[in-house]
Amino acid sequence: MVTRESDNASPSDLEKIDSVSFQVFQSLFKFMRLHSQLLFKLTSEKGFYPGQAVCLWFIHQNSGISQRELAEKMHVAPPTVTHMLKRLEKAGLVVRKGSEGDRRLSHTYLTDAGIDTLNVLNDILAEIIDTSLEGLNCEEQRNLAHLLDIISSNILRKL
Repeated sequence: MVTRESDNASPSDLEKIDSVSFQVFQSLFKFMRLHSQLLFKLTSEKGFYPGQAVCLWFIHQNSGISQRELAEKMHVAPPTVTHMLKRLEKAGLVVRKGSEGDRRLSHTYLTDAGIDTLNVLNDILAEIIDTSLEGLNCEEQRNLAHLLDIISSNILRKL
């Protein structure tokens, strides 16, 4: 594991933050980094990247979604989605069809191969969830979800 200088920062380095709050955020950042690494490892073993997985999930949830809407949902720039869709289309996982009313607008759909791939990705997600929550009982999982929801709400208010 790579250690960064910021990982070794002490609460005294951050004047306004108490040690417990600092420890909570160190744990959260560690979790996010490790989660990202596990997601990348498991998806790349199947020949995909996490962004492609997210893209396929959004297309499945919103069949016929436009590239602009997909970019908004994924919180990425439209050219990023265009590039990703080209790769997914080349792999036979999605198909884009032009809008009859506006030729500049295209709608994206999963192919049968895309649905099969989504099933593989769902298995990967289940593995990540099982691995992440191993050792936590239902009550602990509920409490964790509640605490993370509070933190998310605080951040959303600031945004």
